[in-house]
Amino acid sequence: MNAIQVASAFRALLIFFGGILVARGWLTAEQVSYLTDIGTLTAVVGGAMAIGSFAYGVWVRRPAGLLASAASLPEVDRITVAPSAAPLADAVPSPKVTAS
Repeated sequence: MNAIQVASAFRALLIFFGGILVARGWLTAEQVSYLTDIGTLTAVVGGAMAIGSFAYGVWVRRPAGLLASAASLPEVDRITVAPSAAPLADAVPSPKVTAS
């Protein structure tokens, strides 16, 4: 999916849930119209994508994630970690990662 498709899908969801909130009296039609404005929508989707990519980068680059990435490479036969990092070796579900 490209950015335009994501924005269109997100806009449709906002309109759907905005209609429910207007029917319940929690929002006005003007507020929903503002939220589905293309400028506001672009800012929200862009911000969400930036936060999502940041969170993914942090998650992948944690120590267990780095070990799992290295262990998934076909060129790597075995990874041996220090005995003090044995819990880290146990966190990686790969037979290639062992504690010395």
